[in-house]
Amino acid sequence: MTTIVVRKSEKGDLQSIIDMIQELADYEKMSDGPQLKVEDLIRDGGFDSPHTAVFHSFIAEEVTTSSRDHSMTRQAIGYAICFFSFSTWEGKSLFLEDIYIRPQFRKKRAGKKLFWEVVKFARSTDCARLDLHVLEWNTPARDFYRNLGGVDLTEAEKWNLVRFDKNVMENILQN
Repeated sequence: MTTIVVRKSEKGDLQSIIDMIQELADYEKMSDGPQLKVEDLIRDGGFDSPHTAVFHSFIAEEVTTSSRDHSMTRQAIGYAICFFSFSTWEGKSLFLEDIYIRPQFRKKRAGKKLFWEVVKFARSTDCARLDLHVLEWNTPARDFYRNLGGVDLTEAEKWNLVRFDKNVMENILQN
């Protein structure tokens, strides 16, 4: 029997998450983007020291059990990484940085299960809203969020995302 299980990530899941971060970057045509190592996730996810966590993560697994010998296998098929933010209008919010399901497991409700777990986490931690960004050309993801009731703020309210990378921030500090 095979089922899809979603749970909070554990330290032992982090190499699989790093691998899937690269797969997502490849899908997004940004293969050179990811610079993280497992040690970064351990530190920033608070896996050795929970009070220092700056992100939360979830993993989706395909779990297969054999009724003959009761053996079980687990295969990482997706992940989500999120962190708390704050809205001066609504208060505590959750920002979904990444959600990814390996291609061969899409269209099997794995993404919906993973997203549901993130929404459940947001509500259980009293978040007023859940925010994320999605690439304009990623029509399947945009449709997924829209079908669940998500509002594209670029279309609806003309909000644009602005970024200052570390080099730009250093330049600002030098002037």
